[in-house]
Amino acid sequence: MDVGTVALALGGLVLAATLLGFLHRATQGRARTISDARIVSIDGVSLGGRATLLQFSTEVCAPCKSTARVLDDLAARTEEVTHVDLDVTHRPELASRYRVLQTPTTLILDADGTVRARIGGAVRRDVVIAELQRVLAA
Repeated sequence: MDVGTVALALGGLVLAATLLGFLHRATQGRARTISDARIVSIDGVSLGGRATLLQFSTEVCAPCKSTARVLDDLAARTEEVTHVDLDVTHRPELASRYRVLQTPTTLILDADGTVRARIGGAVRRDVVIAELQRVLAA
């Protein structure tokens, strides 16, 4: 194999990895509206009166801690909104049931426990506020 072919192959790999990195970064922290409203029922979890911020995390997840701070603060400032943090390290069946492929993953539930939005990765305060307002207004 000549040097030009190797350089071209390496350049293509770097370009592909860069594009995949940008795509991954663009999807993190964004809310997706859930169209197939699934009812959430988890033993021992008390839902908020108007909404619940349900966070799935693990023991070794650094972004989970910052997400928990944001969600705790928003729940404390919003009447009848609860933040629930579930550690899927010791409850992998929850990760499987709710299709959690990364931590943190946050589900925003309405008063009935219906999933209204899903955020993968560390949350952004403005995104959670917008989704929470949408759920509370419904």
